[in-house]
Amino acid sequence: MIVTSLKRSYPNLLDDVRKGRQNQPLEIKLESITRGYWKKINESTLDGFRDFVVGTYDNMIVSAYKFEWLQDGPDGTVKFDGPGVWDEKPAGDSWFSPPSSNASQVPGEWLIGCPIPGGPWRQGESRGTRRYSMETYLADHPELSTRVEEDFGGRMATNLVDHLATGKAIPLEDYPQLASATSIPGTAETGVTVVRQPGGTVVITIPTGTRAQLLIEPEGGMFG
Repeated sequence: MIVTSLKRSYPNLLDDVRKGRQNQPLEIKLESITRGYWKKINESTLDGFRDFVVGTYDNMIVSAYKFEWLQDGPDGTVKFDGPGVWDEKPAGDSWFSPPSSNASQVPGEWLIGCPIPGGPWRQGESRGTRRYSMETYLADHPELSTRVEEDFGGRMATNLVDHLATGKAIPLEDYPQLASATSIPGTAETGVTVVRQPGGTVVITIPTGTRAQLLIEPEGGMFG
């Protein structure tokens, strides 16, 4: 895999969705920011990594596309190219429509919502990309192996954008990194739960009729 860091472009995309100002289809924009253009990589170092290029944000894979070749870009950059999300027509769909909810399996979609390959980005990884073999990744996370052949419906990445941008409800169990978000379990007495989602959003659930007071610490606080 080629792993890319979308620490700037993905938050901008979420903001555009939140404010309704996308200037192109979400599927196309997400693919574009993932594939690049990125700082040049030597072609000879890519053997064994030509399967997927994935975009990551807040220690989670948020996009995944087939990667087969490099395309040269401006100023010595490269794009990780391959078949795009609109290159293969799903059964029963229009050539001009993105995959429908009953589309056949989208290659690499099982990766959406999974932990970042190689762990959090470290200081000094200035290129914004890293190489990580699929074999090593599945050895790191054997619990993900059952997802590889699963059909998730074709909209995992865009549903995740909508969830993080607008709070749209999605099945969190389909997104391992979301499902394992920091949580303080409620007690039988109070029924209160506090969950910190990737991106920093804190979701507090309280039973109907419960009085609540929210205190925000100015310097870090409980989740700092």
